[in-house]
Amino acid sequence: MHSLLKNERAADSLPLRFTIASLLILLIMGLFFTAISDLKGNTDENMAIIEIDKLVSNSEQISVRGEGSIIHLEIDIPEKVKVHMGELPNEDNLWPSNSKNYYIHIDERQTIYESMSAFSNENMTGAYTITPGHHELKLETERDPITGMLFVKISEK
Repeated sequence: MHSLLKNERAADSLPLRFTIASLLILLIMGLFFTAISDLKGNTDENMAIIEIDKLVSNSEQISVRGEGSIIHLEIDIPEKVKVHMGELPNEDNLWPSNSKNYYIHIDERQTIYESMSAFSNENMTGAYTITPGHHELKLETERDPITGMLFVKISEK
């Protein structure tokens, strides 16, 4: 019994145990915050997809009706998200050949989608970019006399 009271080996390893436990807690916290950040990015993308799906489905509906159709639409784009309607990443000068494409830009990631409608800005000179925030958009179909393509012109109300 006397030897148990004088044995201090467990007390000597106690600081090492605290150090290892602290490092493990820091590692777990780092993984947790990374997972939360990824979840926030995925949520922003899903919210943007929902809003842009409203725009795309309405665009496809008025394209079927033909030239001269107009519809007004309100959408909310989350922060850090930009949507480029009628173009592909890094191919600004290829409009109107890629006007049936659009992509969502979040931080450094870009996701490309395709539509049955061709998109244009209100001047029919290129693509339309939707920035973060609330937008009241006007969608109008017009036929380009040069290419003969039917475009959905997007503009702010």
